[in-house]
Amino acid sequence: MLFLFLGFRNSLFVALAIPFSMLLSFIVLALLGYTMNMVVLFSLILALGMLVDNAIVIVENIFRHRIEGYGRVEAASIATNEVAMPVIASTVTTLCAFGPMLFWPDIVGEFMKYLPITLIITLTCSLFVALVINPTFCSVLMRRPKGGNQTRADAYLKRIITGYRRQLDKALSHRGLTLGGIFLFLVLIMGLYGVLGKGVEFFPDIEPTYAYIDVTAPLGTRLEVSDAIVRRIEEQVPTFPDIKHYVSNVGSASDIFWGGGGGTPNRSRITVEFVEREERKQSTFDTIEQFREAFGRIPGARVDILKPDNGPPTGAPVDVELLGEDFDVLGKLARRVEEKIKNIPGIVDLKNDFDEGRPEIRVHIDREKAALYGLSTATIASTVQTAIMGTEASKYRVGEDEYDITVRLDKGDRDRYENLDQLTVFYEGSHIPISNFATFELAGGLGSIIRKNQDRVVSVTANAEGRLSGDVLADVIAELKDFELPSGYSIRFSGETEDQDEAATFLENAFGIALLLILIVLITQFNSIVLPVAILASVLLSLIGVFIGLMVVRIPFGIIMTGVGVISLAGVVVNNAIVLIDYIGKLRARGLEKKEAIIEAGATRFRPVILTAITTILGLIPLSTGFSFDFKSFRFIVGGESSEWWSSMGVAVIFGLAVATFLTLIIVPVLYSVLTAFSDRVAAGASRLLHGDEGGGRDKRTTV
Repeated sequence: MLFLFLGFRNSLFVALAIPFSMLLSFIVLALLGYTMNMVVLFSLILALGMLVDNAIVIVENIFRHRIEGYGRVEAASIATNEVAMPVIASTVTTLCAFGPMLFWPDIVGEFMKYLPITLIITLTCSLFVALVINPTFCSVLMRRPKGGNQTRADAYLKRIITGYRRQLDKALSHRGLTLGGIFLFLVLIMGLYGVLGKGVEFFPDIEPTYAYIDVTAPLGTRLEVSDAIVRRIEEQVPTFPDIKHYVSNVGSASDIFWGGGGGTPNRSRITVEFVEREERKQSTFDTIEQFREAFGRIPGARVDILKPDNGPPTGAPVDVELLGEDFDVLGKLARRVEEKIKNIPGIVDLKNDFDEGRPEIRVHIDREKAALYGLSTATIASTVQTAIMGTEASKYRVGEDEYDITVRLDKGDRDRYENLDQLTVFYEGSHIPISNFATFELAGGLGSIIRKNQDRVVSVTANAEGRLSGDVLADVIAELKDFELPSGYSIRFSGETEDQDEAATFLENAFGIALLLILIVLITQFNSIVLPVAILASVLLSLIGVFIGLMVVRIPFGIIMTGVGVISLAGVVVNNAIVLIDYIGKLRARGLEKKEAIIEAGATRFRPVILTAITTILGLIPLSTGFSFDFKSFRFIVGGESSEWWSSMGVAVIFGLAVATFLTLIIVPVLYSVLTAFSDRVAAGASRLLHGDEGGGRDKRTTV
C-alpha cells in the first residue's frame, strides 16, 4: 500500500520506522523486565499499524516539498517543522487514551496492564523515529520524481481527490443536512444494534485446548472407591474424538499441567488435552458437551465438566449467594434455588458448595465422672486420637533414612465402632475403662464453613453453555426475583457479574478521563475551545463503525476487549483530524478564504489520512481474522485461538477507524466550518457590545 501511494524508495523510508521503533521498544521492555507474553505481543501488533502513522505524515510531507522543488535538506527541514507540532499532539492524544488504563485495579488490571504500557512505550519510540531518524534518511536519500510521474497510483489518486473535492464542496454547501444526517445515523445504528446485536460478554469464550472432568464423591468416600469411579471414566475418554492426552489425579482436584488446588479422598480430576486446532474433527465445545452427556449420570459421584479460565481468574458466570446464620437452613435454600433455576436454557454444571457434613464419631464426656478419676478432657482426647489416628512414639533410622514409628490400634480393632467402648485411659499406673465416663455417637458434622465479609454464605454456582453468561444470569435474576426467604436471610448475585460490573465502571471512567486529557492537549495545541469540539465529535461518531462491525461479524460487545478497543480508537481517530485542522489554520493564515482553505487542506492531507488508516487496519486484520501462513505445512490458515481472543478488539478498531477516516475527511471539515462560523458570530457580537458601532463601517470578517 505504501509502495503504491509513495513509491518504492519513500515506502522504505516509512518502513524504517518499524524496526527502529521496535528495537527501541524491546530495549525499554527488557529494562522493565517484561517478557513477551500474550498481551505484550498483541500490543506490539496493534502498535505495528499505528507506529508508521507519524512516519507517513513526515515522509509524505517531505516528498510533497521535494515535488515543489525544494532540495533534500531544505525539504526535510521545512516539511518536518511544518507538521512537527500536530504530529506530537496526535501522539500525545493517543498516549492520553491509553494512560488511564495504567491504573486498572484488581486481577483484571494485572492481566491487561501490559497493553497500555507496551503501546505507550512503542508509540513514544515511533515519535522519536519519525521526528529524528526519518527526516535524516530523507535528507540524504530521497530523490525528486522525474517528469512529474510521482507514483504508480498517482493517476488514480488524482481522480479520487478530484471526486473528493466535489463531495466536500457539496457537504460544505449543505452543512445542516450533512451533520443532521450523520448524527441521526448514529442514533439509528445504536438502536439497530440493540435489536440485532449479540449482547454483552465479559471475556471472549474461545474454543478450549483443555477440559477438566471433576469427580466429586460423597464425603467420607475412601480413596479406593474414588479410584474405581475415575477408572470407569478413563475407559471411555479415549473413545471421544480429538483426545491427545489425559491424566488423572485421584484424591485431588488440582490441574496436573498447571498445578494449584487441593484435594480430599472424595475428589478427583481428569485433565484432558485436545489435539491441535487444525487437526480436530469437531469443535472442542461439542466434545465437552459429549462429555457431559456421557458422564452426567455416573452412579456414586457428581461429575462436572469444566473449561480453563479465558484470561484472569474470575467467578462463575452464575453465582447466587445465600446469606444467613443457620447452615442447615442455607443448605435447604440452596437446594430450592437449584430446583428453581435448573431448567433455564444455557445452565450447565449446576451445584452448590453446601457441605452436607462428613461422617464422624463424637465422644461425649461426663466431666464430673471424669474428674472423679482425676482425668481431664485433653487426656481422654489424646487417648482416643492415639487409638484411631496414632501417635508418633519414636523414629527408626537405617543409614541416612529415617522412618516414623507410630503407635495405634490394630487395623481390625480400628475398623469396628463397637471396639471404642473397650478403650482404657492409662492414669497413675491404672487402666481406667473409657466407658465409665464417656459415650460414643456416630454423626455428621459440617465439613466447612464459608464466610464472606463475616457473613455465613452458601453459594449456588453454574456455568453458561450455548448462551452468553450475561443473558443466562439475567434469566436467573428474573426467576429468583420473588424467591421467598426466611427472616434474617438474604440473597445476592456475585461471581463473574461483580468483575464485569467493576471492569465496565472502570472503562467508562477511563474513557471519560481519556477524552478530558485529549481535550486539554487539543486546547493547548490550537489555543481554542471550538476546534477541539470538532475533533472530539469524530470520536463519538466513530462508534457507528464499532456497532456496524459487531453486527457484521456477529460477535457480542466485550466489556474488556471491545471496551479497550473503543478507548484505543479514541486516541487513534483524532490523529488525522489534528493534522487536517492544523493545516486548515495554516492555509487561512496565508490568506485563503475559509471554504477554499478547508477544501485545499482536505485534498492535500487526503493521501496521509488514507494511508495511516489503511496501514493500521491492515496491521490488525491478520490477528483479528486469524489469517496467516504456516511455513511448516506451507499453507494459509484462517482462524485461530488468538483471533477468537482478540477479534472483538480488532473489529472495534478496524471498523471504527474505517468510519472515522470518512468522518475526518468529510464531517470534521463541515464541523470546523459550522463551529468557526458560530465563534465568528460570537466574537463579532462581543466586539459590538464592547465597542458599540464604532467599527460598523469596517470589514467585519474575522479570521479564526
